[in-house]
Amino acid sequence: MNIDKVELIPVILESKSKLENLMSYYLHDLSEFADDLKISEDGKFKYDGMDLYFSQEDLKPFFIKYDDEYIGFILLNSGKYVPKNIDYMINEFFILKGYRRKGIGSTSIKKLLDSFKGIYLVEQLVDNKLAVNFWKGFYHANQIEFKEKSIVDDGFECIMQRFEVK
Repeated sequence: MNIDKVELIPVILESKSKLENLMSYYLHDLSEFADDLKISEDGKFKYDGMDLYFSQEDLKPFFIKYDDEYIGFILLNSGKYVPKNIDYMINEFFILKGYRRKGIGSTSIKKLLDSFKGIYLVEQLVDNKLAVNFWKGFYHANQIEFKEKSIVDDGFECIMQRFEVK
């Protein structure tokens, strides 16, 4: 795969349904680790707070595009949606399974970090070993020093990392 073909595209309101569809796949994958995620009457997983990403300046949704295909997304939080002394939180990050383990995720995150410098928080469910391993590998490969702590978020055991991008 040619990682030069990876793009981050801001999601606009007219593309909200595409983001909602990708989000349903993400929540489906996440439901393996979070038993409180249930499908709605129409057979899709719904993301609480999706509308806020289209009405709040501090919430920025991005599509991950590879070779003209929309294959994932990143939801970036800032301002009043992050803890004090934190600039950004990568709230959600997803790539379709067929595109994983090919460098696209790392390239997407690098592009995001190049555009938004500051202090970050990233959180993973402890049981989601793929996510935990992805982030630890990303930090190592990019020589990013981070501080980590265990937390409980909405009743789920999580690992949270804090790091700075200058």
